[in-house]
Amino acid sequence: MELKKLKLTKRRSDFLQKMNAKTVEDVLRIYPLRYDSRQAVPFSLWKVKDNVCFEGLICSKAVVVRFGKNRSMTKFKVISWNEELTITLFNRPWTTQFTYGKKITCFGTYQGQNNVTVAQYNFKPIEKQLGIIPVYSLTEGMKQSDIQAIIDAALPYADTIESVVPERLVKKYRLLDLSTVLHQIHKPQSQKALQAAIRTLKYEEFLRFQCVMQALHKEEVQISKKPKHFSMKKVEEFVQSFPYVCTPDQRKAIDDVLEDLSSTKIMFRIIQGDVGCGKTMVASTAFYAAYLSGCQSCFLAPTEILARQHYENLKKQGLPVHLYVSGLSTREKKTVLELLADGSILLVVGTHALFQEAVSFKNLGFVIVDEQQRFGVRQRRSLLEKGKAVDLLMMSATPIPRTAAHFLFGDLDVSNIKTMPSGRKPVKTQYVPGSSMKPILKELLQGIKDGWQGYVVCPSIEENEETSLHSVQSIYEGMKKTLKDVSIALLHGKMSAAQKEETMQQFAEHKIDILVSTTVIEVGIDVPNATWMVIYDAHRFGLSTLHQLRGRVARGPRQGHCYLLSPTKEETAIERLKMLEKYTDGFSITEYDLKTRGPGDVLGFRQSGVPGFLFANLNTDQAMMECCVQDAKEILELQSDTAMLEYVEQALENASYFD
Repeated sequence: MELKKLKLTKRRSDFLQKMNAKTVEDVLRIYPLRYDSRQAVPFSLWKVKDNVCFEGLICSKAVVVRFGKNRSMTKFKVISWNEELTITLFNRPWTTQFTYGKKITCFGTYQGQNNVTVAQYNFKPIEKQLGIIPVYSLTEGMKQSDIQAIIDAALPYADTIESVVPERLVKKYRLLDLSTVLHQIHKPQSQKALQAAIRTLKYEEFLRFQCVMQALHKEEVQISKKPKHFSMKKVEEFVQSFPYVCTPDQRKAIDDVLEDLSSTKIMFRIIQGDVGCGKTMVASTAFYAAYLSGCQSCFLAPTEILARQHYENLKKQGLPVHLYVSGLSTREKKTVLELLADGSILLVVGTHALFQEAVSFKNLGFVIVDEQQRFGVRQRRSLLEKGKAVDLLMMSATPIPRTAAHFLFGDLDVSNIKTMPSGRKPVKTQYVPGSSMKPILKELLQGIKDGWQGYVVCPSIEENEETSLHSVQSIYEGMKKTLKDVSIALLHGKMSAAQKEETMQQFAEHKIDILVSTTVIEVGIDVPNATWMVIYDAHRFGLSTLHQLRGRVARGPRQGHCYLLSPTKEETAIERLKMLEKYTDGFSITEYDLKTRGPGDVLGFRQSGVPGFLFANLNTDQAMMECCVQDAKEILELQSDTAMLEYVEQALENASYFD
């Protein structure tokens, strides 16, 4: 149903356009970010810093105190709960609304001694505003009152929206009908009703996802492939040439991959392991075996920095590898494209540039994807379609629990590398309250004097008044002014590929002491001489990302140190950061992160294009997941559930569903 049915103002219609909501269903699928529970607690039970709401009579004239540009404080008194309360409003310098004897409803924070700082107020009866209140994520300039009004206009049309969940499954699992779900999710009548609506939406999310993914795999399925033939003796000599002995887990992973390559079954395998566990060694062995078999192979990396790093390492191992990235000259690209097309190049390392239509292979038989969660399903698929019956090996330093991996990827084989190479020490991690490096600066500077290097990581590139996050630009400039005898450089995603490559090369050659960077260094950067890292606003990152980042200072035999700076006062956020002081392996951290943050951020859905689950949780809803796997199979076999099949068909055609 079109949005014009809602008869919204142009301002509110523009907000929906920014939120990419084009239909009434899109509007009703803008789910609350969280819920606040509003209760009118008696004054006698109020404690300092409590969030309070109350109705009262204005009993004094409003006075405005101005300070600074566009800043003000409005004060007046209200009689409520037989008490005289002093109300303070910031930056709302209008006094005509607050007339003597007028009823007002206030929502704010109790400061003690009958003082309340009010964040919101209105002149509606309080009894109509109590209960479970939805809070929505807003686009710039929008207010909660705007989205509430839009939802109110859309809810009468909820019963016109068709559910994709077959009616027989709604009855089987005692789910709610979609109209009831949408009403309860936006206007919950009770906690029990809200939980019932969330349970239904969890099932719907899981089922829709599983139907699409199974349909996608059905399109891709190949009955068999020709086995790849290679000399095991030569592969073993290649493994023995590494400067260190394989761990048992590495050896097992190598054997798994070699068996897949030489079988008639198409490889669909992921190697999971902690930062620095030796996944790349397994991948390069597989790359070499595929080369010996005579097929073309592709090694895909998420960033040009990492692609160049893999390229250089594989060259050092004696492999005739070529590079294809956006940073190459037009002439260099043309040469590589011609040699790939005629089969002269057997091994190529590259980035997203390899997805382009211009890239064609004569005999593509093997694809390795590093940091697989950074690529979309559609992207991987576009590369595999450049060959026939292509073996796929994925690598990830963000381990996914086996049950979740099975749900997300279907018939996926998993190789876990849990043992670390000898000599590698876990990074010592320390939570540092506040926003200053002062408590640790002396220690860091001593490390630089001793000949070691370090990273300083910030969550944003430039200053932003709305977020108050530390930016690489401001930290870099501040450090340059303060630490005049130290060589400091800047690295972030908006720099050109050539600039990033040059900076990283200088850092690797120890021409730079401190690299101030965004999370662009998170993946694969290998500088053994860098032994410490400072992360600003650490509470803004997921634990798995922080673990990935600190892995950059565990690349050599010397003890690495990571300092997590955070000004947050939230107890849960502080607890999460302190978990990194305790946990040192990625498997434990991912499980903890899944429990506390959910799968969207942890497993990279939002970056990779696999739809992030808003309600469903891969860690806690495993029984429901297993049901949805079987239900999706049944739906695709029966081919009778029209609404779901139409949804699946549209999703498969719509690349944005995946990427």
